[in-house]
Amino acid sequence: MAVKQRIQKLLKELNTGIYEKEEVMALSLLSAVAGESIFLLGAPGVAKSLIARRLKYAFERGKAFEYLMNRFSTPDEIFGPVSIKELKERDKYERVVKDYLPAADVVFLDEIWKAGSSIQNSLLTVINEKKYRNGAQEIDIPMKALISASNELPDKDKKKELEALWDRFLIRLEVEGIKEKSNFNLMISEKLDSYKDTVSADVKITSKDFVEWSEVIDKIEIPENVFNVIDVIRKKIQLHNDKEVNKDNQIYISDRRWRKIVRLLRTSAFLNDRKAVDLMDCFLIKDCLWNEDTQIETVKKIVNDSIEQYGYKLQFDLKSLKDELHEFQEGIEKETQIIYPREEDLADPISGYYELENYPATNDKFISKVNYEQLTSKEQDVTLYSRHSTSYPSNIWQIKKGKDEFNISVNGTEHKIKTTITKEGRQFTKKPNAFTEAAWDKEVDRYFTVTTQQKNELEQYRKKDLEYLRTNIFVNPDWADIVESHLKEALKEIEICEVEIRAIQNGYKRLETEEIVIK
Repeated sequence: MAVKQRIQKLLKELNTGIYEKEEVMALSLLSAVAGESIFLLGAPGVAKSLIARRLKYAFERGKAFEYLMNRFSTPDEIFGPVSIKELKERDKYERVVKDYLPAADVVFLDEIWKAGSSIQNSLLTVINEKKYRNGAQEIDIPMKALISASNELPDKDKKKELEALWDRFLIRLEVEGIKEKSNFNLMISEKLDSYKDTVSADVKITSKDFVEWSEVIDKIEIPENVFNVIDVIRKKIQLHNDKEVNKDNQIYISDRRWRKIVRLLRTSAFLNDRKAVDLMDCFLIKDCLWNEDTQIETVKKIVNDSIEQYGYKLQFDLKSLKDELHEFQEGIEKETQIIYPREEDLADPISGYYELENYPATNDKFISKVNYEQLTSKEQDVTLYSRHSTSYPSNIWQIKKGKDEFNISVNGTEHKIKTTITKEGRQFTKKPNAFTEAAWDKEVDRYFTVTTQQKNELEQYRKKDLEYLRTNIFVNPDWADIVESHLKEALKEIEICEVEIRAIQNGYKRLETEEIVIK
């Protein structure tokens, strides 16, 4: 049986009698196979402990340990009581770990933030290294998954001291109650024995599987576009953190956490029978980044936007090609066109005065040449005249030089002075010779080779990714629309580039030697 088929059957059987918790169960199993821990945030009674209780049946001869923490909890209750026999007879301080956390495959710790510092400190090594120091010896523990839960996040007062422990939980999920009426009715009416093992022996994960899979997972390929997406996500998070409004709402992701995230993506690819991570796996990142529940939507948008906008864009970046085309077009114009721009000068309709063009005032539209030549970039009091004679002045205005030649600014509004054309503009076009045209055709062929190659590569991505797009066990198939949309956009950009190449070629092939007047 293929790994994916086996995992699908396993999840189906684990979800027996559980409603609307498929995602939570799937990600709990994924984190377990990846060797990571998961945190569930939700109100009491939404099946958080039930997930852990059922998850133990995913493992052959799986044992579970669960405990509800409180501020009076002691290490004895979690890691086992001190062995009186060893203490008396051999003067050894050792715990009896059987039936406690160090002997369990799946561990569920409810209200974990209420545990004391001694328990929390021991958990750091347990989670990270799967080891527990029992007296003088350090023992390996069989724990595949640690699920912690709470109806709240760590208190702000305790946030700093709990930061190391919080960082150990790679996946963080909000768990809600049942919403669909039919599912709710089944839940309240059907009998459920959560302690009954309903998982077939042929799909249970053995210790041998766990070790062998781990070795294969570490060899799963990470394509360049996945690295690109991660890089964009990191940059977007940095932009978020740099904003003044977010100074008290920072999204901090340690390097260690990024390394664990990538291994989670590799695990998803492996359990989906793939040899490489794809963009659908990248959607899992959204459940690994938030630190506060207020950041969940922000993180989701950052991840979704990064996949949608850059999943293939950086892989098929056409900027350099577009820059080359621009230079190519400029070179053609330089070779085939000579432009003599139209020349104009200030009109002199009345001796000693210039006239404002299309000036709204009926009469006040003349400025003396003397005043015009004295204008600077600084506003000054200047009289506009209603007629050519200074005997008929109008009002005084705030006037300065305009932004463009022959313009002046009157009370902050630009106006053009009337001009007269002194020389018509002309454009001389020269038909390229056969040798030059052949050289340009060769360059066009090179550009089309680049775009064809990129379209072929994009088609390879499309065939490879679309084959698995809506079949990822751990990702909502609706997210596939984002990946498909981006594939289409990437192809559209390449095709637009090809249209531009063809337009440039058609342009120089239609050229004839001629002279035209520029209006």
